[in-house]
Amino acid sequence: MPRLLLFYHFFHPDDVVSARLYSDLAEEQQRRGWEVTVVTSNRLWRDPHAELPRQESWNGIQIHRVYRPPWDQARPIERLANSGWMVGAWLRRARDLGSFDAIVIGSDPAFAALLALGLRPLQPRAAIVHWCFDLYPEILTAEGGRAVEVLGPIARGLMGLAYRRFDALIDLGPRMRERLGDYRSGVHQETMVPWALTETEAPAPVDATARATLFPRAKLALLYSGTMGRAHDFDLFLRLARACRARSGDAVSVCFAARGNRADELRRAVGPDDHNVAFAPFADEAALPARLAAADLHLISLRADWAGVVVPSKFFASLAIGRPVIYAGPADSEIAQWIAEHDLGIHLTEETIDDAAGKLQRLIDNPAAIARWQDNALAVYRREWSKRVTCDRWDTRLRELASLRAQ
Repeated sequence: MPRLLLFYHFFHPDDVVSARLYSDLAEEQQRRGWEVTVVTSNRLWRDPHAELPRQESWNGIQIHRVYRPPWDQARPIERLANSGWMVGAWLRRARDLGSFDAIVIGSDPAFAALLALGLRPLQPRAAIVHWCFDLYPEILTAEGGRAVEVLGPIARGLMGLAYRRFDALIDLGPRMRERLGDYRSGVHQETMVPWALTETEAPAPVDATARATLFPRAKLALLYSGTMGRAHDFDLFLRLARACRARSGDAVSVCFAARGNRADELRRAVGPDDHNVAFAPFADEAALPARLAAADLHLISLRADWAGVVVPSKFFASLAIGRPVIYAGPADSEIAQWIAEHDLGIHLTEETIDDAAGKLQRLIDNPAAIARWQDNALAVYRREWSKRVTCDRWDTRLRELASLRAQ
C-alpha cells in the first residue's frame, strides 16, 4: 500500500471549508488504496485558543498535530510568525514519520510551500506536490503596504527556490497556473479545483421558506452568500440591482448574506431607494443548503488585483446545487473564462450592466430558461469538478509522480 503524507494548517474536526476539503482528500485517497498520514496544527480556525489532541486515528487516517501558540491570524506579524513556527515544527515532526511515496503540502499557513526546502533532503524518493489555494507573496502584494515593497522580492526569491523542490504544482485554474509559471520552476503544473462540500444529483429545488424570508417580493432572486473582504467588491452588483429596479421594480431582488471587513462598507453603500436590495444574517452550515437553494442565481466577485491569486470557492458551491452565477471580476480570471467556455452565468463588467439587466428581465417570466441554465450548471460541475472526478485525478497523478520518483 503506497504511503501518502498531507500537510495543512487545519484538519478534522475543524469545519472551516479548506480543512473540510483536506479531510475529504485524505478520506478519498484512503479509499483509493493509500495509507494516509496527516500533519497539522493543534488549533481550530475559529477558536485559536482551543487545543486538539496531539495525535488521533480517524477513519484509519493517522493525524499528528504539532503545537502552535494561539496567535491571531488576522494580524500580519502574528500570521507570519505563525508560518515560520509551523514550517519548523512540521519539519521536526516529519523526521520521525518514516518514508512516503507521495507528499501534498497545502498553502496554509502562508508560505507553507517553503517546507519543501527542508523536506526534500528528508524524503528524496517521495513525490512532493503543492496544492495551492492561495498565492504568497502575491496576496500580500494585492493587499498593499510599504513592507511588501521591501520584502516582496525576497519572498518571491524564496518561493521560487521552494517551487523547484516540488514534483508538481497543483493550481486552481489557468490564471493561477500562469502566475505560478512566472517562477519558471520547470516542474509539472496542473489544475485541480476544490469541490463543493454539498453535491446534488439534480438542481436543488427552491426552498420556499427561505425564499419567502430572503426575497418576499422577487420573481427572480440573486444571492450573495459568503465573505465580503479585501478580495471582493460590490459596486457592480448594486448598479445591476438599480438597473433592474428601473426596469421591473422589485421583480429582480438581491440579498447579501455577507460578513468580512467590507461588509459594513457594503451596508453604507445601499441607499433608501434600493428597495430590491436586502441583507440577511450569515448562515451556519446546517442552514446553508436551504439558503443557497432559495436563489435562482448566485453572485460572486473578485477584485482585479486578485485574479489568479485566489479562486472563490463559492463558485463551485453554486454550480454543485445547480445555480448559475453572476460574476463581477476581471476578464483574465478563471471564473470569467469558465463562464464563457461552459455557459455558466453572466460575466458582469462596467460595459455589460445594461445587457445583464436585460437578460435578467427576460428570465423573469421564463422559468424553463432558468431551469435549463441550472441543469447545465450542475452538469458541468459533475463532469468537470465534482469530488469523485477530482479525487480520481489526484489518485492518478500521485501514483504517476510516485512511480517516476521510484525509478
